[in-house]
Amino acid sequence: MQKISPLRAGLDAFNRFKAQRLQKKENAITQKMENSNSTNPFGISFKGTVIQMDVFESSKDKTSNATNPIQNGLDKVNKFVASARVATMNKIDRIKQGAISFGSKVKDTVVNTYNKLATTEVNFDFLNNTTSRLQKRPVSELEEMFRNELNAMEV
Repeated sequence: MQKISPLRAGLDAFNRFKAQRLQKKENAITQKMENSNSTNPFGISFKGTVIQMDVFESSKDKTSNATNPIQNGLDKVNKFVASARVATMNKIDRIKQGAISFGSKVKDTVVNTYNKLATTEVNFDFLNNTTSRLQKRPVSELEEMFRNELNAMEV
């Protein structure tokens, strides 16, 4: 049988904490990748950051674009505008979802606070039971008050 020293117990606790922190970090990274892949269906990442702009290569013949440079420029601009529009819509949707989540948390907090206040009884008996007033009462009455308070606490 091995003795448990405070140093060994502290080291074991630290190792468990370290393992939990690594697990949380890995879970956060995988969740972030899953969320970012939902806005970008291809999930292309570069040095750990997900590329937000979707770039598609045209399957048309390249010679037609080479003969008309104005059309080539317009196609590039149209692709960029469409990609920027999709990214903006995704960003607006994320902001909207965050606002909805925040509003529901605030509502739940307010409802829980209201329920707690509705079941809480507020009285100001301490104003009636000052030491000068209690000194003037008979001991039998004080004993009865004390018993009533103890019985109320047990329930």
